[in-house]
Amino acid sequence: MIASKLELSPCAVSVLGQLFVEGPTSDNNIMSRAGRCDLVSAGLAFHEAGLSSLTPDGVRLAMEWDLCSLYARRDRRWYLKVRANARPEGAAVSHSESGAAVR
Repeated sequence: MIASKLELSPCAVSVLGQLFVEGPTSDNNIMSRAGRCDLVSAGLAFHEAGLSSLTPDGVRLAMEWDLCSLYARRDRRWYLKVRANARPEGAAVSHSESGAAVR
């Protein structure tokens, strides 16, 4: 069973973003165990040997998340990763995204 964005709790959304940005994450560093359990139940993540990671469906959902709502989040790493992966190869990076001056 794969959950839609509307079915995820705020804790699950936070963990989805954490796992998408950071990759496999240990139990000691997970933002919310309840959120992780929600993702596992929805088939978006798995938990094994003290590590949590996204399934391919979890990665797909994270990549398809609305850019406006990602930009509004306090931690913009998820937004920046989606933008970087969506950009065609060789495309320019703007000043606001890279933190450096555009040449």
